[in-house]
Amino acid sequence: MTVVGALRRVGYACMPLGYAAIRSPRTTVLRLATPEKLRELIQWNIGNLEETLRYNARQNFGLFRIGTQFIPFGSHPESPLAWQEEFGMELRRVGDLARSQGQRLSFHTTNYVILNSLRESVVRAGLAEIEYQSRVLDLMGLDASHRVVVHAGIRRPEASVARARFCQALDQLSAGARRRVVIENDEKQWSADEVALTARDAGIPMVFDTLHHQVCGGAWRDRPLAEILASVFDTWRDEDGIPKVHFSSQDPEKRPGAHGDEVDPEELEAFLAQAETLGRSFDLMIEAKAKDLAVLHAAPVLARHGVRVGPQRPES
Repeated sequence: MTVVGALRRVGYACMPLGYAAIRSPRTTVLRLATPEKLRELIQWNIGNLEETLRYNARQNFGLFRIGTQFIPFGSHPESPLAWQEEFGMELRRVGDLARSQGQRLSFHTTNYVILNSLRESVVRAGLAEIEYQSRVLDLMGLDASHRVVVHAGIRRPEASVARARFCQALDQLSAGARRRVVIENDEKQWSADEVALTARDAGIPMVFDTLHHQVCGGAWRDRPLAEILASVFDTWRDEDGIPKVHFSSQDPEKRPGAHGDEVDPEELEAFLAQAETLGRSFDLMIEAKAKDLAVLHAAPVLARHGVRVGPQRPES
């Protein structure tokens, strides 16, 4: 029997492995980034994303993370192409497609985005990256529930100062970019309890990453999962969309925090059972090396919690 709970949408990151027509986003190096070359790459990446979204709809994947190289050198000050003007109509078409299918899109900045860096050049580059990713979502015509995920950065010289620097950097963003930022706990420096504090200080929502919490538990290491999720979900306002969780399982042969090929079905079942006790809707991003195949592998567990993935029956 299917139990309909709080789980709303499920998805994966960057590119499907189960559909041969899709390839990794294309990019280049700056010295070869002529306007003509960039146009070719961006056009290809847009078409690739459209095909990915159609595949996602056929599989009932409602959540998808776009790769950071979607617009090559989209945040670089020396980019020779006014991509926002040239590709605005095509990006709006992609956004219309995602919206018509009920898909929620996001970006996740790389580890090079350190908003509280002690080097101002690093801060500026990080802000530019967030502005670029946010602008893509803006041009797609998507609301603020489509997010840009960031990490909390460094801890130097001490946590309280680093947290304040992060908040100060956020205030340098445009209003449109700031409203899309969501902060995630990591596996090395910033535990979930600390990131929740930063989220409240900054007035932004938080994404809870389950594997990062296992590795870097902090003050919430022994706190019941349902209580943690309640605190995290409370950082989300109505205009932010429903909360989003990143779920993954540890690769037993890799360093702590490394994603496995799949997710452990017993771990996923236990997580969803706890999350549903809150009675609140949330989206689940499955982070695994097998990407969409990992979501399909988890289909029996997901079905018990109200979300059926895999080829959908056509409507009669």
